[in-house]
Amino acid sequence: MLQRTITFQGMDSSPTIESHIHEKLNRIEEMLKGPKFNSPKYIEIFLKPNKQHTHHTVDLKLKTPQFDLFTTAEDPHMYKAIEAVIDKMVALLRKDKDKLNDKKLKKENDKRAFEEDKYNL
Repeated sequence: MLQRTITFQGMDSSPTIESHIHEKLNRIEEMLKGPKFNSPKYIEIFLKPNKQHTHHTVDLKLKTPQFDLFTTAEDPHMYKAIEAVIDKMVALLRKDKDKLNDKKLKKENDKRAFEEDKYNL
């Protein structure tokens, strides 16, 4: 289960924005399903409107035992910024999951090569 926290900084909370965020965070939760990631997961999203400039900032933090990731996005429209930050997190998570799998494969191959080579000394 993904523990989610939504923080509205400098703005009033909105149920429509919250439901939009929960709907979009399901993509990340789907990527973290499975026996490898069967541990506590924490995700925090910060929404910051900017009154001086014409853009809003959205920060997203993901914390699991395997990953500690952070992304940010800015856009004139809050909904587009939310979608952009979640797309960035999905791409970053996919990249880090591939790295983790590559490390495990390399470790297994090195172990197998050592076992085959130890008798040929």
